[in-house]
Amino acid sequence: MPGHLVTTATTLTCGHAGTVQDTPAQTRVLVDGAPLATVLDQLLVTGCPGVSGSPPCSKVVWSGVAARLLASGQGVLVQTVPPAGPVPGDGQCVGPPPTLPLVYAVQLRATAV
Repeated sequence: MPGHLVTTATTLTCGHAGTVQDTPAQTRVLVDGAPLATVLDQLLVTGCPGVSGSPPCSKVVWSGVAARLLASGQGVLVQTVPPAGPVPGDGQCVGPPPTLPLVYAVQLRATAV
């Protein structure tokens, strides 16, 4: 899937404005000084107010993965639509609807197929 490379500096939230924090599985491959996000990263949500009667969002499962690029042997995460304000991310939040994460900022220097 082609798109802009997701890094630990990418600004993400759940659909309820909880902050998504990327815990990188690798730190050797960097873009603009930030580790490239891979399929092994943990994308954990903090501060999600959730919806009344439901537990808050806990994590994001990212589905946008580059087909031709690896970092430390793992597929790298990509965002197909570059943000011009918050745009839906290429993944799903584990929690109450809406389950699409929102991307506010992603680096624009490097892309992958």
